Amino acid sequence: MSKLLFAAFNEGAKLSMTGDHEAAISFFDKVLAVDAKHFPALTAKGSSLAQLGRTQDALRCYEKAIEVDPSAADPHRDAALCQLELGEPEAAAELMERAIQLNADPGYREAAAIEVYERGNALLTRGPRRPDKARYRQARHTFELALELAPAYVEAAKALAEVWEHLGDTAQRDHYTQLASRLRPKGA
Repeated sequence: MSKLLFAAFNEGAKLSMTGDHEAAISFFDKVLAVDAKHFPALTAKGSSLAQLGRTQDALRCYEKAIEVDPSAADPHRDAALCQLELGEPEAAAELMERAIQLNADPGYREAAAIEVYERGNALLTRGPRRPDKARYRQARHTFELALELAPAYVEAAKALAEVWEHLGDTAQRDHYTQLASRLRPKGA
C-alpha cells in the first residue's frame, strides 16, 4: 500500500507543480483517505488550496499538519500567511513567531518577512477598485509583521509610511519615512 500512496502523492505533487491544483488535490485526498496524518500530503494540499484562493480550507490543512508535527516550522508559517489573508493579524503573528522559534535561521526569517510583505502589497493592489480604509488597516498590520520579522526591511518601512499617509496619520507616516531613510544602505 505504501507504493500506491507514494505514487499518488508524487502524481499530486507533479500536477501541483504544473499548476493543475484541482487535480493535485484529488491525488492528495487519495493519500489522506488512507493516511489522514500524511504530513507531506497535508501540506501539499494546503499549498494547492492556497493557490486556488481557498484560504480557509488551506488553513485547516496546515492546522492538521501542525497537529501531526508541531515541531515543523513551515506549516506554522503557511498557516500564518493564511491568517493574514483572512484578516487575522494577531493569529498570524503568533503562528509566525512559533515558526521563527522552530527555524531560527536568519534566512528563513527574512524569507518569511518577504512573504508577509507580499501579502500586504497584494491587499493594496488586487481587486478592481482602490483599497478602502479597512484594507489599509489590514495592510498596516501585515507590513508591521514584516518589519517585526526583518527590522531592517526598508520596503516594509516605506510601505508603512504610505499606508499611514492613506490612513491620515502624518506623525506615523513621518516616523516610518524617517525609519526607511535610516535603513537605506550607505551610498544609496
